[in-house]
Amino acid sequence: MNRADTLATAIGRGLVSGLAGTAAMTISSTVEARLRGRAFSTAPARATAKVLGIREFDSDLAQARWNDLSHWGYGTGWGVLRGLLGATPMSPRAATLTPGAGI
Repeated sequence: MNRADTLATAIGRGLVSGLAGTAAMTISSTVEARLRGRAFSTAPARATAKVLGIREFDSDLAQARWNDLSHWGYGTGWGVLRGLLGATPMSPRAATLTPGAGI
């Protein structure tokens, strides 16, 4: 396998694991919110809006869509980073712990 194939494989594995991890977190938090009768979290939308200087959204639907995009993008992005670290000589444990330390 050449370097481009290795890199593509690492990115692909990271995408899949990031999506799977984000899906698991989404299911868990959705079940918890419903069991407790609380509103769904808007933390992803608030955090990314703050970083990007977005002061308000046109509607609740726009905020909900931005929230979903932020949540899935964030989780998938960390998965891609983990996949890329896995393609380095770094140990699997270190490759897993490094993104967590960055967060």
